[in-house]
Amino acid sequence: MSGVRVRAAWESFGPAAEVARRYREQGWWRSETFSEELRAAAAERPDEPALLTWRHREDELVALSFGELDARADSVAGALRDLGVRRGDVVAYQLPAWWEAAVLVVACLRVGAVVTPLPMLFGGYETERVLASTGAVACVVPEEWEGVPYARQLLEQEPRLPALRHRIVIGDATATGAVSLHGSFHGAQPTGTARDLDPLGADEVCALLMTSGTTSETQLVVCSPNTLGVGVTDWDPPVRAGEVFATTSGMSHLTGYRQILRTISARTPTVFSDSRDPGCWLRLIEDVGVTRLLWAAPQMLRSLAEEQRCQGRDVSSLLAVHSVGGPLSPQVVAVVQETLCPVVLNNWGMTEAGNLIGTTTGDPGDWAGRSLGRPRAWAQIRLEPVDGKAFRLHVRGPAVCLATVGRDSGQVRWSSFQDEGWLDTGDLVEPDGAGGLRFVGRVAERIGDAWQIPVADIEDALLTHPDIDDVVLVPWPHADGRETACAVVISQTRLELRDVRDHVAGLGFHESHLPTRIEHVTHFPRTELGKVRRKVLLGLLTEAAGPTLT
Repeated sequence: MSGVRVRAAWESFGPAAEVARRYREQGWWRSETFSEELRAAAAERPDEPALLTWRHREDELVALSFGELDARADSVAGALRDLGVRRGDVVAYQLPAWWEAAVLVVACLRVGAVVTPLPMLFGGYETERVLASTGAVACVVPEEWEGVPYARQLLEQEPRLPALRHRIVIGDATATGAVSLHGSFHGAQPTGTARDLDPLGADEVCALLMTSGTTSETQLVVCSPNTLGVGVTDWDPPVRAGEVFATTSGMSHLTGYRQILRTISARTPTVFSDSRDPGCWLRLIEDVGVTRLLWAAPQMLRSLAEEQRCQGRDVSSLLAVHSVGGPLSPQVVAVVQETLCPVVLNNWGMTEAGNLIGTTTGDPGDWAGRSLGRPRAWAQIRLEPVDGKAFRLHVRGPAVCLATVGRDSGQVRWSSFQDEGWLDTGDLVEPDGAGGLRFVGRVAERIGDAWQIPVADIEDALLTHPDIDDVVLVPWPHADGRETACAVVISQTRLELRDVRDHVAGLGFHESHLPTRIEHVTHFPRTELGKVRRKVLLGLLTEAAGPTLT
């Protein structure tokens, strides 16, 4: 699928004039963007820290002030302009939680480019499909990271990506004939037409974020500065002077992307780290005096709590822990309160709509383990009965994206003009008895925790195995508590788990997406329409459950 069709789809999106007017009157949307807000922050407190990014290879915490962030964003914007990047062009990046990613986000807004963050979990297969579908003209990658030669991989993909004009590498760019931009990222002034910029407006498309493609093709989530910025100044408990935020989610996911905006709006520094090691994070919390741990997935919170029991770090600076990425169990809440911080808050959201539901400090202390919480002030909720107990959750409001577009088909899957702006989340909930909602399950069979496994892509990849006739992925509990994938296959020969893992890995998928179990069947239970009854299949498999991959 060429990027032309996808671009034609998302370029046409924008809020209805009446909707934009109403959201502005209500105070949720503004006329300026976070780029302009950074200008103000840089003028007010140029030398105060904005980003504190830990680079574990260098064993160094790199600080970037508001003034430096502003100046370097200008410099990179000018460099992109000199490379020929123009309004509406797509610039992708696949970077660890480095300050360069934050600089690039602002720079793209200033040059008028649409940014597409690619999660580090994306392998070459997924990355290439996104670059092709968006028609990205530039892509920024590290030379190498965690054993993956990103610069070399991008070089190999280039002949199949006719729109890609610039490979920009952080590190040694000469080895692959890429562009460096090292000087620009460190504040060197660009040349030529650098100041002839054409920045995006607050209601224009500024980012294409990715869903996980768990039940169908991956979708591009079309966002504007206004949809991304809703609620970034609302804090519970209120922000105090001298606070330091920290987020474990990186900068390529919605939560990390929006945390860059929160840093600018709150004028409060945020700690990022390119290491997910819980011991590293505990040391950073202690050394920096982090006051809020933000947007940590339940799995990460479990790991931090277990590590804290071993290390016993001084984490008394923490005022609150904010979870996101899945429902919290009472057990996880209890151990986090015991080891890290007594205030644990739950947040529910999705790439298409941000964080729309959450618990608060006014709730009982253990409530985050029993409820998703109540809708935020800006969120409208619609519940459609599914059975006698569960409801299908729909949302609407200023934080909901402008549209979603099929990554490969280029077809509009949903837009704010449909169904009066109501978005079907695909989640099932029930009332929690206190004005909020409790998570029940998923309408579709999605697999994963903080990072969802791209089910359709993995199934397609497995079908390319010469010995597999048919395959279905079902969720399976890993020995460490994660929800992973079990590959249920119909094949002429009996396959080993390593066979299918090696096959999928060889196509460029990240290890976290690989099946941890394999089961062989002769047929799948199906509906009269021919669809696989996945819950029935899973029920049959769990009757004779064996050990999982550790």
